Amino acid sequence: MDKIRLTHIGLGRWGFDWARDILPGHPDVEVVAYVDSDEAALGRVQEELGASPGICFAETRAALRSVASDGVVICLPIALHAPVAREALQAGRHVVVEKPFTATLQEAHELADLAEARRRVLMVSQNYRYFPAPVMAAEFVRQGHFGKLSQIKIDFRRNAPVEGHNYWALRNPLLVDMAVHHYDLTRMIVGEDPVELSCRSWNPPGSPFTGDPCGAIVLTFPNGVAVSYRGSWLDQGPQTAWAGEWQMDFERGSVLWTSRADRPNSLARERFATKRPNAETKVQTLPRMPLHGRKGVLAAFATVIRTGREPPDFPSGRSNIATLAIIEAALKSSAATGASQCLADVLAATSKAGVRR
Repeated sequence: MDKIRLTHIGLGRWGFDWARDILPGHPDVEVVAYVDSDEAALGRVQEELGASPGICFAETRAALRSVASDGVVICLPIALHAPVAREALQAGRHVVVEKPFTATLQEAHELADLAEARRRVLMVSQNYRYFPAPVMAAEFVRQGHFGKLSQIKIDFRRNAPVEGHNYWALRNPLLVDMAVHHYDLTRMIVGEDPVELSCRSWNPPGSPFTGDPCGAIVLTFPNGVAVSYRGSWLDQGPQTAWAGEWQMDFERGSVLWTSRADRPNSLARERFATKRPNAETKVQTLPRMPLHGRKGVLAAFATVIRTGREPPDFPSGRSNIATLAIIEAALKSSAATGASQCLADVLAATSKAGVRR
């Protein structure tokens, strides 16, 4: 089977990580062109990865016109996601774009509409969906092994005090850039989109962060499930894995799991355990996933391009609008000192006007 040919757009810190560690040798995709406005970034892929100068471009338009490709992978600052994705879709390319999807909900709606009109796949790289523990958690809920899910508690604890940490200068280092992974996983695992939330965020005294690095959120889902989330970039306690520590309570027991180790492609901290009342905790065997994380994203992207069918948990641009709505609602609630926000109202207001983060 022929590989899906990709133009790789964006070769900064994270984009180069894609170029070096994720894309080479992938069984389903191959890179046929690189794009970055920074000459040094293009020079780096030539020097370190052996890319030919003939497939390196300073502009997306030139790359799309010069090199035949099936799709693009976009690893750019969020403000550039929408214009570059729009250009690629209009040029007939399938698109996978890094999270967060877009800077505004209006942009997300427009891109989803355009992708559907052009019959192109538009995928958001919500790579935490493609790890064994959350996949098993979602299936555990669907199968009803312990009865109905009642509540979820999530803790995310990291300490980023090192001078110059890339999150320091972000306007919303927790609620937007990091917690988007956790919001998105709640949608996948609960199997519904939340209807209401309340949020508070703060910046502790002495913090090196520009924006709030700490926050707490309560999400309510249509089926009555409540999710309580606590996250911090300045936590002195035991550091969690990047997906956080999850406790899921059911009618007849609970599930404890964690996922996404410090090294992006490692499965070292994948753990899934179950516990019935008054019984010992049992560590369960996780499903085997040879292609996980961002490699799993690319495998799913290629499959949907080939088959034309999206599996239930596929993070399409259209589906990911609900994840963006959680971000908007959390920001609104925090700005209003924790006032409850209705997700339907947020979607109705921002799908037209847009709220730039």
